[in-house]
Amino acid sequence: MSKMILVALSTSLLLGCADRPVEKVPPQEFIEDVNTYPLSLETEVDILFVIDNSNSMGQEQANLARNFPKFIDALRTSKLGSDGSGKPCTTQDSSGCRIPDVHIGVVSTDLGAGSYGLPSCEVSGGDGGKLLAKPQVAGCTPPSQPYISYVQGVTNIQGGASDPVQQVKEAFQCIAEIGTGGCGFEHTLEAARRALDGCGADANNDKLGDCKLNPGFIRRDAMLAIVFITDEDDCSAQKPQLFDPQQTDLTDPLGPLTSYRCFEFGIQCDINDRSKPGPRKGCRPAYDWLYKVDDYVSFFKGLKRDEGRVIVSAIAGPADRVEVGLDAQNPVLRPSCQTIDGNAVPALRIKGVVDGLKGQSFPICTNDFGPALKGIADKIVSNINLCLERPPLSSRGGLVCSAGARIGTDLGGAPVTCDQSCLERADCVVKEAVPQAGGQEQLTVLPRCPTAKFQDPTDKDCGGACPCWRLVPRSSCDQNGLSGYALEILRRGEAAKGSHAVVSCQASALPWGSAEFSALPQCL
Repeated sequence: MSKMILVALSTSLLLGCADRPVEKVPPQEFIEDVNTYPLSLETEVDILFVIDNSNSMGQEQANLARNFPKFIDALRTSKLGSDGSGKPCTTQDSSGCRIPDVHIGVVSTDLGAGSYGLPSCEVSGGDGGKLLAKPQVAGCTPPSQPYISYVQGVTNIQGGASDPVQQVKEAFQCIAEIGTGGCGFEHTLEAARRALDGCGADANNDKLGDCKLNPGFIRRDAMLAIVFITDEDDCSAQKPQLFDPQQTDLTDPLGPLTSYRCFEFGIQCDINDRSKPGPRKGCRPAYDWLYKVDDYVSFFKGLKRDEGRVIVSAIAGPADRVEVGLDAQNPVLRPSCQTIDGNAVPALRIKGVVDGLKGQSFPICTNDFGPALKGIADKIVSNINLCLERPPLSSRGGLVCSAGARIGTDLGGAPVTCDQSCLERADCVVKEAVPQAGGQEQLTVLPRCPTAKFQDPTDKDCGGACPCWRLVPRSSCDQNGLSGYALEILRRGEAAKGSHAVVSCQASALPWGSAEFSALPQCL
């Protein structure tokens, strides 16, 4: 979990370089940013796609399947070494690098709508959170298990391409278009919970539970990534009476039997009157008819003992615009985005879970999911590469950087680069936590590496300073608002399995690459 403390920097503190007049730098804010990073190399990732299968999702499912290869290609990282293809495997070009060992599963959002037998919700319990791996394309090859497995170049896909990574791409395309006959009351969060129920590690991280529905999918030492793809908000009802078809009139307590019930009884805004159309402000999850968003955040976090090892993302309706309209006399939630292929309503409850787990959201209203899928893969790889989430500063509030690195642009759009290397001035404290018996941890403060080690990222010999920490530029960290730099621990041998770093840095509250960030004085 990231701890943030906002502090204003006055211009009297910002005594920048001579060519950067101090008097022109406005007061800025910095934060104390505290994060946890795994230190033993992350080679395993379990990925769960939660896909809306209601009747409006045909185009979106096809979009996902079509662009999935971009997701897999973005998982390649030089940290895992060459894949043996002879293609380049560097921090700049990862086309010939390995991907992590992955398990990839698909579940639908269909958990039915009680026992009322509503159209498209006739099956009580729907798909129940079980992994779906039936072929959806004629002649394609699905995995031999309920999920796709790729481990050390070996897959569970019997047939298709000879290249195992290509087999993974084709197998997902085979099973991902799960259809549009699912219940229109999407239980997105609850479907994910049921799919992963019992799969968490015990208090000592020694063993898994019984993975009630999907045994074998989750591995103890793997990172977990959950991806929600839906054009509706979550409607995970703890009271199935919400779907009572006997109440259908505007005057009934539950109102018309439409998906608006999920909004009306799952979200609380400044106006909570179905008869009054118009914008809504201050909207937040309500806890009575639907399960608590906070409980889902706690559940997903609890699947892994160490923080930062559960990554949650969503491709859904943006939550920044909420408006109620009327369809004849019935209230409807207006779309927050739309394209010629369809529209989506604000996914407020899903955003609450994503934000609670420091994840990322992408708009579903696009005919190209490629950038979103790449962004999700980049987030996974950033955990492998230990990317700092926010740009680090010196103790005096100066921007620390690597000579020649592009920092961003000025207010006129001209590029700004780093004048001199000064990453060693980053105001950070790094502690190494090593698991001990009984669920305890041994916490050790690691020293900063010598300045020369910061200035030459290729020099990985820590000499007499082992272990020590440094920051290094990394292209995979220069994406999706990350800092552009990775934490690197120089040591002899490998870190203990399950060990992690607790890193506290003074960091900029301004986004990396912005004109305001680029205007900060360098190397104070």
